[in-house]
Amino acid sequence: MNKVLIREQLVRVVSAARQAGRTIGICHGCFDILHLGHIYHFEQAKRFVDVLIISVTADKFVNKGPDRPVFSAHDRASFIAAIEHCDYVTINDSATAEDIIKILKPDKFFKGADYTSSEDSRLQAEKCAAQSQRCELILTNDRVMDSSSRIVRALYRLSGYPNG
Repeated sequence: MNKVLIREQLVRVVSAARQAGRTIGICHGCFDILHLGHIYHFEQAKRFVDVLIISVTADKFVNKGPDRPVFSAHDRASFIAAIEHCDYVTINDSATAEDIIKILKPDKFFKGADYTSSEDSRLQAEKCAAQSQRCELILTNDRVMDSSSRIVRALYRLSGYPNG
């Protein structure tokens, strides 16, 4: 089964799941350099829902620094699809999850605990979208491991890159 779906396919999948009484959840992010913190995030999110969808930010919206994303959206989606906690993956052609929340109307929307005190305007927009759809925003909190940035900084230092 191909777990990487386009938006139109997801609409049909979510509709069928909802008719079957299943709960739907979405995690959204760049997921460029996948690490253990992401796995914990997906695992905890999956405990709350029957169907977990991972929304991956399209390449043109990734703003993580020079030479990022390291992996293309297609590669990131394929990698995430191999994770057992994930039921479906989609590449989101937007900087935030606002549209996917409004289209799929999930029961729950998940962000990592590192967003607890975030004033990031993208997160605020996602919160508003979730509220407008009566979707519960859940901050997963098993482990905060914002290690993508740390991994990149360490690699830059090792390579002698000037911004490391």
